[in-house]
Amino acid sequence: MVASGRAAVYIHQAKVQTSIKIWDHAVGIICVLEAGGKVTDWKGSQVDLAADKDGRRIIYPSSGILVTNGNLHDQILDKISSISSNV
Repeated sequence: MVASGRAAVYIHQAKVQTSIKIWDHAVGIICVLEAGGKVTDWKGSQVDLAADKDGRRIIYPSSGILVTNGNLHDQILDKISSISSNV
């Protein structure tokens, strides 16, 4: 949706019991990046698809994944940061 321009933002909160599989996000990340968007964890770091700590193609982004059209990314990261520091 973000890569096609039908959405400006996608926010996925990583929960302790939830596994985020590489194959669920790898192609989407490529599409968004090629369309000029941005994909990071909630701290602004790139999603490391090679992290694979358990040998099961599971990634562990810090708090979650943020996908934007690129224009809103820093503003949303600031909001996430301010909300997280108040909790």
